[in-house]
Amino acid sequence: MQQAYLNGLNEQQREAVLHLKGPLMIIAGAGSGKTKVLTSRIAHLMYSGVDSFNILALTFTNKAAKEMLTRLSTMLPINTRGMWVGTFHGLCNRLLRAHFQDAGLPSTFQILDTQDQLSAIKRLLKILQVDDEKYPAKQVQYFIAHAKERGQRPRDMTGVDDFQVTLIKLYQAYEEQCQREGVVDFSELLLRSYELLKHHEPIREHYQKRFRHILVDEFQDTNALQYSWLKLLSGQGQASPASVFAVGDDDQSIYGFRGADVANMRLFERQFKPTTVKLEQNYRSHANI
Repeated sequence: MQQAYLNGLNEQQREAVLHLKGPLMIIAGAGSGKTKVLTSRIAHLMYSGVDSFNILALTFTNKAAKEMLTRLSTMLPINTRGMWVGTFHGLCNRLLRAHFQDAGLPSTFQILDTQDQLSAIKRLLKILQVDDEKYPAKQVQYFIAHAKERGQRPRDMTGVDDFQVTLIKLYQAYEEQCQREGVVDFSELLLRSYELLKHHEPIREHYQKRFRHILVDEFQDTNALQYSWLKLLSGQGQASPASVFAVGDDDQSIYGFRGADVANMRLFERQFKPTTVKLEQNYRSHANI
């Protein structure tokens, strides 16, 4: 008897949901039912005997994560409590809370939102008596975020001129200030959790063994650091990597200003060598365009 979660799926959607083994890349345009495919895929995994404890699903908004969990609970009478579903930042925060000592953070570390971070940088510039017309706080903020999204610490960078050398020094001073005050910004959540997994083998192996199925929505909006984090967590290149299910549309990237790189989809295809399924039927537009 066909399971209810398969009802209403077209041929390509069904192929994606029922894919048995190995990485899968879903090319899904707007309105092609990708959320339905993602949630149906998780339902199928659990119906097939995969424990929710072994599933990690990454979304780009908390709203999307909540919607996914709501849909799942209506598809199957399942307990989603053990499953990690959320944004990259939210799940990295969860990881750091669980391993704060290994990550070099206090147990009560606070998260700076974008405005808090800007205020912290303005305060730093004032303390260091830096000309904020030559080095505007917003430019310093962008420089730091962009460096972190490439996985770079101040020690990894060399300035090409005096201006850039000063920006790197400000980045270093900002890091020291955040460490003293026990705070992290959004980009730091990602970078610190990536470094935690990279430099602590027992922690990395624990999560690689745990998350055997990783699903990523809006893959075209991932940046270089998120891709590296995913590659590390999935154990790509090892004898038994996790099964990665990536959904993306290279025409839809909206986070280029945040370092998102649609080239990550091509990189995923080259390095993970996934099966590719295209969802080409649009369920939102009914008239000819």
